[in-house]
Amino acid sequence: MNVASQQRVDVREHIDKDKYLIFGYTPTCGTCKMSERMLDIANDILKLPITKIDLNLHPDFSQEYEIQSVPILMVMSKGQEQKRFYAFRSVPYLLENLK
Repeated sequence: MNVASQQRVDVREHIDKDKYLIFGYTPTCGTCKMSERMLDIANDILKLPITKIDLNLHPDFSQEYEIQSVPILMVMSKGQEQKRFYAFRSVPYLLENLK
């Protein structure tokens, strides 16, 4: 995980964008680490703005969006949730669903 895993981040940093991603994880989650790697590969192609947040440090965000488990990937548009993924499956799956 990146430095953001050790501090709170601004989850609204891309709120003005038509399409952006929020990736929620916890540092001790092995599935989260694997999912983040798949997401990084897919996003190297797609080039979407992304915010990665340690949900342990953002309980308010987890409660507001009723997050059930980690990892979670939220596709957002101008502050509104468009899609939500808990199972990332594969890089081709992410590419197809994030276009």
